[in-house]
Amino acid sequence: MFEKPVALIRTMRPMTWISVMITIFAGMMISFKGIPPLTDVISISILLPVFVLGYANTLNAYTDYKIDEITRPYRAIPKGLIKKETVLYFAVFLFLGALVISILVLDLFLSLFVIAGLILGTAYSARPTRIKTRGPAAPLAIAAGYVFVPLVGASLLYSQINYDILLIAVVLTIQTAGASVSKDFIDLKGDKALNVSTIPLQIGVKKAQFIVFSGLVTPVVVFPVLSVLGVLPQRFLFYVVLLVWVAYIVYMYRDAHKYEKAYIHSFFLCAASILLSGIAYAGGIS
Repeated sequence: MFEKPVALIRTMRPMTWISVMITIFAGMMISFKGIPPLTDVISISILLPVFVLGYANTLNAYTDYKIDEITRPYRAIPKGLIKKETVLYFAVFLFLGALVISILVLDLFLSLFVIAGLILGTAYSARPTRIKTRGPAAPLAIAAGYVFVPLVGASLLYSQINYDILLIAVVLTIQTAGASVSKDFIDLKGDKALNVSTIPLQIGVKKAQFIVFSGLVTPVVVFPVLSVLGVLPQRFLFYVVLLVWVAYIVYMYRDAHKYEKAYIHSFFLCAASILLSGIAYAGGIS
C-alpha cells in the first residue's frame, strides 16, 4: 500500500537534505549571532531544502535511470516500483512547491537564492547543460548548490554580508567540491558504460582521490591558520580536531569496496564542518 509513496520519497534522497539544512542553519546562526527564531528554522532551514533538494534529486533520478539500471538496480525506477514519468511529475510538483514557499517566507531578493538553487539543480541533471557529465564542472556545481548559495543566502537573513563570511563560504565550498568527487567512485561502472565524463574517468582514480583529500582537508588547515592570523575568531582553531576524521576517510579509500562508505563519511564530515563554522562564528550555542 505504501510502497509507491515510499519509493517516491526515496527518489528525493532524504539523506542529502541534512547537509543543506545544516548549511542554511549555520548561515542563519552567523547572521543572527546565535540561535535564530524557531519559525524561521522550520520554514527556511528545514522546509525549503526538502523541496529544493527533493526536486534536484528527483529530477536526477529521472535523468539517470539508465545509469541506475547498471549500478543501482534496486532503486525505484529500475526496479519497476514507479514509472519514470511519475518521478518527473513529482519533480515538477517539488519545483513549484519550492517557489511558493520562498515567496511566502522570503523577500524577493532572498528568493533569488532559492531560484539559483533550482536552476543549478536543473542544469546539473537535465539536457542540454547536464553539468554532471562535464568533468570538473560537476563537483563545483554541487558545491555551489549545497554550500555557497544557501550559506551566503542564509547569512543575509538578519544582517549584511561581510567579507569573512564570503571567505568561510568559499573555503567550505572547496571542501564540498572535493567531497562530491567521491560519489563518482561509486558510479564508475555505470558511468564508464554510458560514457559519462566524470573526474575519475578523465584523470584516473588516484589523482581523483587526491582531489577529494585536498578538498576535505582545506577548512581543517585554512580556518585554524586564519584564526591564528586574527582573520577569524579563535574558536575556528577547533577545526584541527577534524584531521582525525579526514585521516580515517583517506584510509578507507585504500579499499575499493569501501568507496560508498568513504563517500558517506565525506558527506557527513562536510556537514559537521559547516555546522561548526556557524557555531564558531556565532560565538557558541546559547
